[in-house]
Amino acid sequence: MAKPEEHPAPEPRTVTIIVNGRQKTVAKNDDLTFAEVIALAFENPPTGDGVQFTIQYTRGHGNKPAGSLIEGQSVKAKEGMEFDVTPTNRS
Repeated sequence: MAKPEEHPAPEPRTVTIIVNGRQKTVAKNDDLTFAEVIALAFENPPTGDGVQFTIQYTRGHGNKPAGSLIEGQSVKAKEGMEFDVTPTNRS
């Protein structure tokens, strides 16, 4: 009986995005959530009363090439997409 050929596991497809000026690699076709983008932007995100984040992105997919994310939202990652994540204090 012939032995079935072994196929190596396909390598996960990834894209490189820019978060606060630094390159990051993420899975292609994955939705990036608001919280995931913050985690990519800061190893230790600022915390405390009134700390919120503003996320702006550019170079997104054709149907929404630029915009902002708010808590609870996500956006599909695309090669070369850029994110600016800024902590803000609510006064």
